[in-house]
Amino acid sequence: MLSAQVKMKPANSASAENEKIYTAPALEKGLDILELLADESEGLKLKDIAARLQKSVSEIFRMVSVLERRQYLTLDDNTDKYSLSLKLFEVAHRHVPIQKLVKAASLEMENLTKKIDQSCHLTICAKNKVMVVVQKDSPMDKLITIRLGASAPLLNSCSGHIFIAFSSEQRSQELLSELEDEITQDELDNLLSIIRGQGFERMLSKQIQGVEDIGFPIYDYNNELIACLVVPYLHYIGDLNSVNINTALREIGKTARQISYKLGARTKDES
Repeated sequence: MLSAQVKMKPANSASAENEKIYTAPALEKGLDILELLADESEGLKLKDIAARLQKSVSEIFRMVSVLERRQYLTLDDNTDKYSLSLKLFEVAHRHVPIQKLVKAASLEMENLTKKIDQSCHLTICAKNKVMVVVQKDSPMDKLITIRLGASAPLLNSCSGHIFIAFSSEQRSQELLSELEDEITQDELDNLLSIIRGQGFERMLSKQIQGVEDIGFPIYDYNNELIACLVVPYLHYIGDLNSVNINTALREIGKTARQISYKLGARTKDES
């Protein structure tokens, strides 16, 4: 049931209006469950969800049941663990900005995979992580695929470095405040100097050995960083490497600029 806590301001305050803080305990419980499971790739049992949220099992049982019925959660009958389904991801894709981004990027990314014989994916920044929202496979028989919805920490990912380096000053400071315990100022300054100087990131993957990640920024009509185009470049042996990495770099950069152009981004000459 929706309830409201009303705080009365003193009569002599600048405003005589009441400040209302609305609460919806059941909704907040549901959101707590979703946010908890978002960080648990293996899922959690009902009793573990209750313990993590410092609630009794009876307090959250109905909420979990409703979320499962509405297909936001799935239950593994073998382990009795609840996990997030892809429904939240699907709902997010119905949001207009994401729709527009996916529409602008999909064909360009498809063409890129054919030009460089490599897979690619597009990420957005969500809180202090990056998340894959578009993915296209390489036409090669042996390839690497990053699943839709996959996430990674900012400091341990190519696209995370892009978001730190090319976000607006305010947004960049917000991201950096989350990382102050994970990197020294000298290390950060060196990282940002290199990325901003070359306009992209190129690094050995911190998740998959033998993969070199290449990432370029994607801008919107306000010339604000909105996404990152990433190619997890596989170094094939012998003649399988039909496109060398320098050629791939140029094509990835051109594709990123084309996606940005379709989103309304302006070049310096057009500004």
